[in-house]
Amino acid sequence: MHLGKAFRKSFIFMLALLFVATSTPLAQVGTAKAAEVEAVVAADSDSLIAASNAFPLIQNWEIQSSAIATANGSKISTSGFTTTAWFGTTVPNTVLGALVNAGNIKDPYIGQNMAYIDESRFTVPWWYRTEFTLPESEDGKKIAVNFQGINYKADIWVNGKQIAKSSDIVGSFRSYELDITDYVTANGTTKNTLAVQVTRPDYLKDLTIYWVDWVPRPADNNMGLWRDVVIKTSDTVKTRNPFVTSTVDANLAAAHLNAYVELSNTSQADVKGAVYATIKDPSGVAVTSISKAVTVKAGAKDQEVSFQGINVASPQLWWPINMGDHPLYTVDFSFKASGKVSDSVVQKFGIREISTEMNVSPSTSVDPPLKDMVQFYVNHKPVLIKAGGYSPTDLLLRRDQNANNAVVQYVKDMGLNTIRDEGKFFDDQLLQLLDENGILFMAGWVCCDRWQQPASFTDDEAKIAGASLYSQLRELRVHPSMIAWLNGSDNPPSYGDMTDQPPGSTVKRGKFIEQMYLDLEHQMHWEDFSAIISSASAKVAELTSTVGGMHMDATYDYAPPAMYFEDMKLGGAFGFTSEAGPGPSLPVIETFKKILPASALWPYNVGGDNYQQWNYHASRQAFGKLEVFQKALDSHYGSSNNLEEFNIKAQVQQYDAQRAQFEAVNANKYTKASGWIQWMLNNSFPSLYWNLFDFYLNPNGSYFGVKKANEPIHIMFDYASKEVKILNSTKDAYSGLKANVKVYNIDSTKVYDKAFNNLNVSPDGASPSVGGKPKKVGYETINFGGKIKTANGITIVNKLNEDTLNLSPTYFIRLELRDASNQVISVNTYAQTKKKDLVRYQNHDWNYTPQDQYADFTELQRLNPVDLQLISSKAVTTGSQQTLTYTVKNNGSDIAFAVFAKIKKDTGGDLVAPVIIEDNYFVLLPGEQRTLKAEYAVSDLNGAIPIVALDCYNNIITKKTPMPTTPDLAKGKKATASSTETGGSVSSPTNNAVDDSVFTEWQSNSQDASGKDPQWLSVDLGASKKINRTIIRWGFENYARDIIIQASDDNKTWQTVATATNQYGSTVSDIAFNSLTKRYVKIIMSGKRPGAPQVGSGGSGQRFTGMDAVPAAKSFKIGAFEVYGSN
Repeated sequence: MHLGKAFRKSFIFMLALLFVATSTPLAQVGTAKAAEVEAVVAADSDSLIAASNAFPLIQNWEIQSSAIATANGSKISTSGFTTTAWFGTTVPNTVLGALVNAGNIKDPYIGQNMAYIDESRFTVPWWYRTEFTLPESEDGKKIAVNFQGINYKADIWVNGKQIAKSSDIVGSFRSYELDITDYVTANGTTKNTLAVQVTRPDYLKDLTIYWVDWVPRPADNNMGLWRDVVIKTSDTVKTRNPFVTSTVDANLAAAHLNAYVELSNTSQADVKGAVYATIKDPSGVAVTSISKAVTVKAGAKDQEVSFQGINVASPQLWWPINMGDHPLYTVDFSFKASGKVSDSVVQKFGIREISTEMNVSPSTSVDPPLKDMVQFYVNHKPVLIKAGGYSPTDLLLRRDQNANNAVVQYVKDMGLNTIRDEGKFFDDQLLQLLDENGILFMAGWVCCDRWQQPASFTDDEAKIAGASLYSQLRELRVHPSMIAWLNGSDNPPSYGDMTDQPPGSTVKRGKFIEQMYLDLEHQMHWEDFSAIISSASAKVAELTSTVGGMHMDATYDYAPPAMYFEDMKLGGAFGFTSEAGPGPSLPVIETFKKILPASALWPYNVGGDNYQQWNYHASRQAFGKLEVFQKALDSHYGSSNNLEEFNIKAQVQQYDAQRAQFEAVNANKYTKASGWIQWMLNNSFPSLYWNLFDFYLNPNGSYFGVKKANEPIHIMFDYASKEVKILNSTKDAYSGLKANVKVYNIDSTKVYDKAFNNLNVSPDGASPSVGGKPKKVGYETINFGGKIKTANGITIVNKLNEDTLNLSPTYFIRLELRDASNQVISVNTYAQTKKKDLVRYQNHDWNYTPQDQYADFTELQRLNPVDLQLISSKAVTTGSQQTLTYTVKNNGSDIAFAVFAKIKKDTGGDLVAPVIIEDNYFVLLPGEQRTLKAEYAVSDLNGAIPIVALDCYNNIITKKTPMPTTPDLAKGKKATASSTETGGSVSSPTNNAVDDSVFTEWQSNSQDASGKDPQWLSVDLGASKKINRTIIRWGFENYARDIIIQASDDNKTWQTVATATNQYGSTVSDIAFNSLTKRYVKIIMSGKRPGAPQVGSGGSGQRFTGMDAVPAAKSFKIGAFEVYGSN
């Protein structure tokens, strides 16, 4: 089914208003005065702003609420209108962003400030107003104003005349070009006034910017002029939307280009002339100059002119990072009539060819079916996609080129090669940086809001969606970094399951919308430029009966390292995982102290304001608290006494999980896995979830885990196969490598040491896929069902049989790799345990996979503090950058675990950020030293002296006795309790507390009468046993503050052997007492966790700025009641 004639006609009419979106740097807030707009010739990838006859309107804007500025648009858009009470701003900016910049609203990122912004201020339209002059040189030309993004509706006025109405200007992702020739004066002195009245979107009901469950909803719903406003001049015929596609011969010896430009005729008469095109190589040398005679029809809009089959010998190909260079060509189009240039446009582009195939995934899952995995190729070479899910760096959508630079530098430093943008399309300058640095870009519509409901789109919504797609793809298609467009995130547009669709949805309507998308993409030659993916999920598109080759059936919350290696069905590193990761990613402690009130910093899980302050900076809905993460943290490393302990343990847990997921993907490359998108790369709001560096650009443990795993040449330990492997992610072969595998016990005793010499590793790559069959999908043909049998760039060094070694409960695997000249090129150390994480795969859910057992790293608490000596540090400045080289030595007799450095502005000053630190959270053996580097901009020092601050796990944690290694005497025994929760779907028998899984829980009754304090749980050990310790693993919010442990010989007469207080809300209580011999052990519980207050106006879903109150716990839950008799 294709676009009907009537719809196509009306749709094309709407396209007459559209123009490609762009961006400019955020400038300082200006005062409201008229200034001559200077022509800008920018080194920008956007052809609109880069033109010499473009006049970006950045400075000298003001905003005000229509509730205060009550005059109509004809008056407000008149020069001389009084704006003394208005707020000065720059554009792009949202209303809320402008008000925060003006100091009218407190920093919404601190504490819960966002929740208490008066949202009623934004329920009425707001005015944007600016005055400008145009130079006399533009007099007599056609003058247009281009809006690259308005959220959501707008009435637009120029010099007292309304030029557009909100019935036509609607949609966050559309761009518009409006003729203002008859309304403005270009003489260098006369002030022109532009006024735009913006109405905010309905957050869930409109086709708008949506933040899903990532962050709190911004109070203004991002209303405003959120992308650039540009004045553009020309003669009668305008040139727009330059675009080049390329194919590359298999031997890379030649490329074949098609070049396109669109012409619009502003007159009512045909114009005859010629289009001239010149293509220049990256050094500026002309490759070819061609022309074509053209008649531009009267009133024509976007009439396409193409130059087909332009051959380029020995092309300088654009490659992703680690595969080659990223050179950019330019194409220069001009239209001449009667010997005069009417308009011209220049566009950068890269010569590269993107192709895909759908290979067979190793997953055995049938519900959902995960058998297909998309494999991307660039210039016929396979690419393993290693990505992060991108979020604009500011929830208020304020531009920051320094933040863009940091994002790209961090992506490169972590060894990633791609970012995925789910429906934000924030900043074209970021895309330019991606082009220049070889970082791939994947984009598409967002999930979970109106964009995910095309099966019930109205006709008006279909027009908005089509026009939005047209606007975005015209911008994105100029970027060689653009590897794929996703027509849906969680669902294809024609997904047939209507259960999550609103009333009135039909499969037929969904097919109509998806076909509309495919038609538009074909119209814009997208299949000749980049990939089209139906959705990021494994769901079938009804229109084509195919999938997009991606899936999101992994985890969004914490998962242990082993899962990524073990599981080839639902959660592990297989196929193409479009969004997944180990969930929470806590920032460094300095950021905690910025965003939370001092009174709420510690403890966390105790209800009250503390709990809500932390959770406000978590994500939303299923990820609105740190439950899964903290339960693992407390069981892995033991309970924490303060924020410092909690934070260093979190950094270690994050590091290990992030390292594991990317090591697993790299080890499974091409044959089992074709891509992994870590959810997420960064945050637009200070968050405890889903990031690899925090809102203030400080790297954390997650960052360094990813960086370690993605070293260009890397030595690693496979949790599943127990193999030591060398992974090569570069295009070069390496020979004569030397590897060393060592194992140390917790007391630094070396129990294994083996060297391996003359090792070779091939370049990254793979054998061709075999066995596939072509299938038509939309307008292109794709191979399905093939398989890559061999991945290159992997060398197995050794299989480490840990069972044969005399190991302590916690031990360290140290791997070292040296090149042929004996230089160390990779060092990788793992803390490992005899007691392993056991994942409960049978209870996998969409957001996480629970565990039956947690690995026990509590023996790390035996590590003594160590003297970390900063032997030397030297800073060298080169241009605007400074490199600080420092050497750190472990003078202690213990292994120094998780050693990290922070670069500070003077002693006690703030952190330098962004910063590229060579390595962090690493291990130093006794007497070992390492020399490392940190790089940063001199300007980020703010005149301070850079200071290296060192610390490590040993020096932060409280020394405690590790968990027992002897058998749990209570496991499998009979338990009884004062009460048990029953009824409905709840099943929580007492034996759940003594079975072999912490996932199953006993729960006391939640009714006021039978569930009141105290409650007790008792276990019969079956016979009298020597006992001296109990460990209770609680439900997250259902722990007891006050605990009594009793023992008995006969289950009648009880002796109190210990009392304890869980004052910090830990999910693990470890209680030791003097040894005695008893048969029965009882825990008596009192003090349920208090509730927590409502935040702002409340809310529990994805569309709220506040949070609902949390009720007090009404019961206790115990996943494991363990009893031990020694150590």
